[in-house]
Amino acid sequence: MNSEINLEKRVAVITGAARGIGKEIARKFVQHGASVVIADVLKDDGKATAEELGESASFWPCDISKFEDVRRLIDYTTDRFKRLDILVNNAALNPSQAEHRVTGDAFSETYFADTIDVDINGTFYCSKLAARYMREQRGGNIINIASIAGVVPLQKQIGHVVGKGGIIKMTEALAVELGPFGIRVNSISPGSTVTAATRALFYGQDASYSKMAEELLSFIPLRRPGQTEDIANAALFLASDLSSYVTGHNLVVDGGWTCGFVRNF
Repeated sequence: MNSEINLEKRVAVITGAARGIGKEIARKFVQHGASVVIADVLKDDGKATAEELGESASFWPCDISKFEDVRRLIDYTTDRFKRLDILVNNAALNPSQAEHRVTGDAFSETYFADTIDVDINGTFYCSKLAARYMREQRGGNIINIASIAGVVPLQKQIGHVVGKGGIIKMTEALAVELGPFGIRVNSISPGSTVTAATRALFYGQDASYSKMAEELLSFIPLRRPGQTEDIANAALFLASDLSSYVTGHNLVVDGGWTCGFVRNF
């Protein structure tokens, strides 16, 4: 454990933490002393992750697009631990299947609405209810997982672009409003990161766009995709006292991709 990053006695809720980036964030937080509530619609995976991470982790089923689900999540956490220090809004609906990678004129209105329901509404519901509790305890920390798609418009992903762009602006608005109550609000925008979804699209042997993976990586100055640990380390920094004067910030973790952005993706 890094002695400068101590999350002991802190309680964190992480949505979409059954696997992928959320799971790695949960692992990092537990390693640094936090008690973590893993929230996800994937019940079997969520329970398995909590068991894997040990007694400092617990699982609570939650569909963040449903306000009452979120209310029960926050009530469970605050009833059990009597505090809530960190909220990580990681759950999202991303276009991981090839049929959803189409131009805006062909993009499914149903899938667009579903994306906004999770990315925007879900992030708002979680932030709203967590912030109410954090105001009462005069402090807290909200970290929203956005995407470089919210910084620069990626092609054939209009729902993802709009959802993540909205999260970044929501971060800024909440930071302005909640700062006087000791609540910091920041976002992280990952670049192309290796997860089950991106393996299916780019990085696996049978990936839908495997031939494009080499071209994609050629646009990234560090010449590699991100790993879930890269994003988790950024979340750990923002959750810790090392970032005590950072709020309203969007931390881009993309290997340099957006600094010389090419719009082939």
